Amino acid sequence: MSRNWPRLAAEEDAAAKVFAYLRDGINDLVGNKLMTASIYDLANMRSRRVFSEDFDAYPVGNFKRLDRNLYFDTVIAGKQIYSSTRIEQIADVFFDWQKIQDLGFESNLNLPAIANGEVIGTVNLLNKKGHYTPERVELARAWQPVATLAFLLLHMQDTETATFHAGLSIDSPKDMEGAA
Repeated sequence: MSRNWPRLAAEEDAAAKVFAYLRDGINDLVGNKLMTASIYDLANMRSRRVFSEDFDAYPVGNFKRLDRNLYFDTVIAGKQIYSSTRIEQIADVFFDWQKIQDLGFESNLNLPAIANGEVIGTVNLLNKKGHYTPERVELARAWQPVATLAFLLLHMQDTETATFHAGLSIDSPKDMEGAA
């Protein structure tokens, strides 16, 4: 991890640049086949995707239903990393587990960005079965301060339309994934 990464926060498009640094570091050290990032609207029990490496499967701007379950208890309430190594673990907490499996993934890691005692966003990683071992979870944990800075910078923008994609904002959130 470069010691100069905090300087990115002073540049134009700082949120996107810090997030790009985070993405590259996680890809190099932890491994990732598909990354998204989300911010949370807990009053309405939903998240909104602010970054995606697969716009078709996971469009930026969409809301996703948030359920009170082990994921919520671990990441949102507990402010801890959630990880799994098998699709059965993913199926226990994510309503879209079949989509995840159809994309070829069976392991996930959700890295919360925490500021002022609150989860302000998560970096969401998918990979092949068995990938997110305890050792890789610890490698990801080292990137938590960078994730927090990226989300703080994003929150300085209009959080209804902001994304981590430089030059891309959305008009308004489109759809609610997992709506009953």
